[in-house]
Amino acid sequence: MKMLALTLCLAAFASQAADTELIVGDQKGNARAVMEAAGELSHLSYEVKWYEFPNAAPLLESLNASHLDAGLVGDGPLSFAVASGAPLKAIQASQYLGNAIIVKKGSSIKSAADLKGKKIATVKGSSGQNLVFNALNNAHLPADSVQFVFTTPAEATLALDSGAVDAVATWEPYVSFAVAQSGAVIAVDGDAFPVSSYLVATDRAIADKRTALQDFRQRLIRAREWGIAHPQAYAEGIAKLLRLTDAVALNKVKRENNAPLSDVATVQQRQQAAIDTFAQSGLIKPGLRADAMIDASFFRQP
Repeated sequence: MKMLALTLCLAAFASQAADTELIVGDQKGNARAVMEAAGELSHLSYEVKWYEFPNAAPLLESLNASHLDAGLVGDGPLSFAVASGAPLKAIQASQYLGNAIIVKKGSSIKSAADLKGKKIATVKGSSGQNLVFNALNNAHLPADSVQFVFTTPAEATLALDSGAVDAVATWEPYVSFAVAQSGAVIAVDGDAFPVSSYLVATDRAIADKRTALQDFRQRLIRAREWGIAHPQAYAEGIAKLLRLTDAVALNKVKRENNAPLSDVATVQQRQQAAIDTFAQSGLIKPGLRADAMIDASFFRQP
């Protein structure tokens, strides 16, 4: 009788898992491409529905409206979203090195010290803006040393080409595409300022779809590790998904790194640094804590 009850229970669990649908927001192939290339999206006990976004802002709006269960965002956008009351938690983190401040070929801007008094296009509250603040601080310049022009990533590079701005603070694949297409030059490389890229989930999804999220998280970690070990194969998947040239895709892959971070203390420390940077700049209210937006229980999972 007990065996029959256990069998029925397991069958019910399997049926529930099979009926589960994870709706995931991605940014320019951030996760989907590497998971597909690594073979991590096959043999799932749940369905994954993907939606592509040009940057974090509309993705976070969709999460906050409960149109998505999970999504891929950077540390800056997550800080702004949670500061605004979005019910989100980071459940996986990777190191991200793909940010950069780019300038036109022949520009007088060669380093962060040369940014003083310049116009910089970026997305408000983005990892790009975070990079500018960190670069200015490293050059012993105040945050108001530059004039920000807030645009979308695509509009930012167009503004640079037209001469409307002096520099653009952005990320991949926009960096590699601008370098390849218009000869843009990297003035400040994000590899000197490591940040975190997150898989975040809504509180509702964590409560209702935790098992699927845990499995998806582990698959993403394995895929990230595979991508580092197989950059060429990963780049081929990126090129196909985003319709990039092979050279741009490969450069994107090599610049980003995306090594998974398993130490929650390190993740919290880096996130707190991002929060404090934006708070000191007056863009979000002080007092926000990193541990309020990182679900440490997922990081303790095997």
